[in-house]
Amino acid sequence: MRNMYIALLSAGAALLVGCGSTQVSSVGKPYEMFVVSSPELWQSAAGDTLRAYLADEVEMVNQPEPKFTLYNVPQGGYKSTVSKHRNILILRTGDRYPVSDMTARYDVNAQPQLEVTVTSPSTDSLAAFLHRYGADLTRLFEITERDRLVARAEKYRDPKIGPLIREKFGFEMSIPQGYRVRLDTTDFLWISFELPLASVGFMIYTYPVADSTAAARNTSAGNIIAARNAAVMQVPGPSDGSYMSTSTAVMPDQKILTVHGRRWMQVRGFWDVTGDFMGGPFINYTTYEADKGRMLAIDGYVYSPSPNNTVPMRDYVRQVEAIFMTVRIPK
Repeated sequence: MRNMYIALLSAGAALLVGCGSTQVSSVGKPYEMFVVSSPELWQSAAGDTLRAYLADEVEMVNQPEPKFTLYNVPQGGYKSTVSKHRNILILRTGDRYPVSDMTARYDVNAQPQLEVTVTSPSTDSLAAFLHRYGADLTRLFEITERDRLVARAEKYRDPKIGPLIREKFGFEMSIPQGYRVRLDTTDFLWISFELPLASVGFMIYTYPVADSTAAARNTSAGNIIAARNAAVMQVPGPSDGSYMSTSTAVMPDQKILTVHGRRWMQVRGFWDVTGDFMGGPFINYTTYEADKGRMLAIDGYVYSPSPNNTVPMRDYVRQVEAIFMTVRIPK
C-alpha cells in the first residue's frame, strides 16, 4: 500500500496518512462505501465524477456490478450513522480550503477502517481534482479491501489444505476455512467453497516444458487457455458427461503481474460447461518454474447465478484475487 502513497504524492496530490488506535470492530460489507457530503454536492459534477470512478463497472464479470456500492449521507448524519463503517469518503468544499487536498486515515473510529477526506475551494475545483486523481483514489480503497481479505485468508487458513498444497506443489498458499478438496490427482488439485447461491473454487495444476523458450510460448493467452481446457475438463458438470471448459464467446484479457518477486501471466475470461448450462468468470495465473521444468497454473473461478444481482459476483471474484496474493513460491 505504501507504493500507492508514493504514486499519489509523485502525481502532485498531497495525501496525508494517519492511524487511530481504536479496537471497535468496523461494520459494513466489503466494497461498500459511505460518501459523506451535502445532497447538492453529491448531485453536482463532482459527484458525477466520483461515481464515474468508484461506481464504474467491474471488468470481466458476467453481470453489471459497480466497483463499490456507494451510499450518500449528509454531514449532519455522519457520526450517528456511519462513523464505524469500514470505508468512508468525506467531501468538503469552501473558502477555508485554499487548494484541493486529500487525507487518508486508518482505524479512526473502528477497525479495520479507511477514512479519506477530500477538500477543495469549490465544487468545480473538486470535480477537477477527482477527475485527475479518481483512479488513484479508487485503487487505494481497492488495495485496502484486498489487503483485508488477504489478512483474513491468512488468519483463518485451513490447517490441512495449505500443507497439502505445499507437499504436492512446493509452494505456500493460504486457503481459508470452509474450502474442501474436491479432486486430488497426480498433478491436479481442485478445491472449492460451496454456498447456497454460489461456488468459489481453485484448480492448481502443472505441466512440463522443455526449456525457457518453450515456457515463453506457453505464456501466450492461447496456449494458457489450451492448457487450462486440458486440465479443467477433470471438473465434472451437473449432468452425465458434462465438464468445465473455457467460453469462446468473449476474448480473454491478458496481462503480466509481479507478485512477491515472481512474474505471472494473468488471463481473465469466462468458463462454461460443455454438455450443460453453467458458467461464470475465471482468473488464471500461470508462471514458469525453471528449476522444476514446468508451468504452474492457479485457476480461480466463481459460479453465482444470483437473480437480480442479490449476491454480488464482484465480491467472490475479489476473494479469488486476494487468496492468490497469499501465494509464495520459494526462490
